[in-house]
Amino acid sequence: MGNGYTDTPHNMKEILSDVIIEKDAITRAVIGSSKCYFYDTCSFRRHANLPGELAEYFLKYLKDQDGIIIITRCILMELASHSGVLNQEYVAYMKRIKKQGIAVIVMYEEDLFDVMEICFSTNAAINQYLCWAVRLMKRPVSTITETLEENVSINNEVIKGKNQDNSGIYRRFFEAVRSNKESGDNLGEELIAICLYILSHMPGDEDGKFCVITDDKGAAGKIDTLFKEIPEPHRGKTIGIFSTPKLVQILYREGILRDTMHMKEILSTGANGNIVVLGMLVYDIRAREIATSKETLTDLIMQPNGITIIF
Repeated sequence: MGNGYTDTPHNMKEILSDVIIEKDAITRAVIGSSKCYFYDTCSFRRHANLPGELAEYFLKYLKDQDGIIIITRCILMELASHSGVLNQEYVAYMKRIKKQGIAVIVMYEEDLFDVMEICFSTNAAINQYLCWAVRLMKRPVSTITETLEENVSINNEVIKGKNQDNSGIYRRFFEAVRSNKESGDNLGEELIAICLYILSHMPGDEDGKFCVITDDKGAAGKIDTLFKEIPEPHRGKTIGIFSTPKLVQILYREGILRDTMHMKEILSTGANGNIVVLGMLVYDIRAREIATSKETLTDLIMQPNGITIIF
């Protein structure tokens, strides 16, 4: 594992009363909720640094959706990078989320096996979804590829599909890639993409139940590409991808956020210079990148046909 990363933050005890970490409770929450929002590191940091009243807008919307928040172990590692300690803003944000009545799950990625085990009768059926996702996420240069090249047994199980009746494949794969995490890699969002693909095959769930909140265009592109590259019969349910600007537009349309100054402050927090979104103006026939000031973007959001933000 790269310098500065730790599997469990040194101040983990500060959030233990505010998060769910038990496997059985995680399974119940994932199955029982209407929406599951995976937080990427960049968006969690951005929202945690908002003044309390501004963050409340997002939390009200998530609560109205009967949503829960999921923070994977790899994302937790990134949040506590360098010092091995979660910043107090992050601790305070988790407490604020719980105070709003929203469950916050901190889960090892391999715990998804226990969730899937509720719905599938064989280990082989559960393991095939991990294999599909890893094969599609595997890139020429990545921590996942490096891990597979270093570990023949994991490569045989995940890439070649051997030993599929074994219940430990999830644990061995995810533990190995987390142990190889390096500064600046994209492992956090790659593992979120894998988790989303696996969960998208939960039987009985509606499209859009599983979502990711990210302001990383590269991460959003990888997740979108992962699902588009999969043959349609094996694609699973549709996944929701939300950026902060997209959420602001949703909040405005839902009547939750109407204060102009608050909209501008949320849009500009964590952003430098013009804000770049993927969207469509009224006469556009396809989505494109639109770079504009926070003032102009706020005006467009407030116009009935001003802009449709896709990401």
